[in-house]
Amino acid sequence: MNIQEIISYLEEVFPPQYQEGYDNAGIQVLANSGNISGCLVTLDVTEDVINEAVNKKCNLILSHHPVIFGKGLMRIAGENYVQRIVSKCIHNGISVYSAHTNCDAVLTGTIAVMCNKLQITDYQILQPAPRSDGSHGGGAIGFLPNDTPAEDFLRQVKTAFNCAAIRHTQIIKPTVRKVALCPGSGSFLLSEAVAQKADVFISGDFTYHKFFDADGKILLVDIGHYESENGIKQIFSDILTKKFSNFAVKISDTNTNPIKYL
Repeated sequence: MNIQEIISYLEEVFPPQYQEGYDNAGIQVLANSGNISGCLVTLDVTEDVINEAVNKKCNLILSHHPVIFGKGLMRIAGENYVQRIVSKCIHNGISVYSAHTNCDAVLTGTIAVMCNKLQITDYQILQPAPRSDGSHGGGAIGFLPNDTPAEDFLRQVKTAFNCAAIRHTQIIKPTVRKVALCPGSGSFLLSEAVAQKADVFISGDFTYHKFFDADGKILLVDIGHYESENGIKQIFSDILTKKFSNFAVKISDTNTNPIKYL
């Protein structure tokens, strides 16, 4: 396989123009001639993930989170984990491509991961992007198959996303059915979830004061950033395997969550 064939297809599924302005999706490292022997899919790129790619003979890593982010890469001198990762990729001839907020913005990406885990049906974009046809934007909203006791639903969420713990506001209704969610850091969508009369809003990275903003109007559930998005590995694998049936796509076994629970 040639890397450009793979990238072209990924960008059909997750159009790069849908990424947020602060994002850096796309090629992170181009470290080989473009001929790809195998692809390792992962949520994050770490040094352990690179070791795994080497052991599994994969010279392309497809990640959700970009390696080079924020202020960017000023030099490669081994001074921090980003510099070490880029250097190690180049040394081992491993290219890295990331589909990030452009993957969050469509119903077939990280949104699908969350909805599928909770058996949510009839889901659509929670907050469509400006001047869009409603097919992409932030978060999703849909329905559980049945009214579900709120406490049972919270346990279901914890199990479905393999959470060591979840944080939530006070239960305000005995049952829930209409569910809003956002992969990653979704606090910016809380008011939209309330406006659309969702019973519950699920995401990650809520700050202390954001829990007050629920204001008795919605059940707010924080499952963790990693937990909300880790299932994208299976989505990536399914998409590539279906398109390129003779191409080796392997799902990373490395747990890249930097947060540990006692």
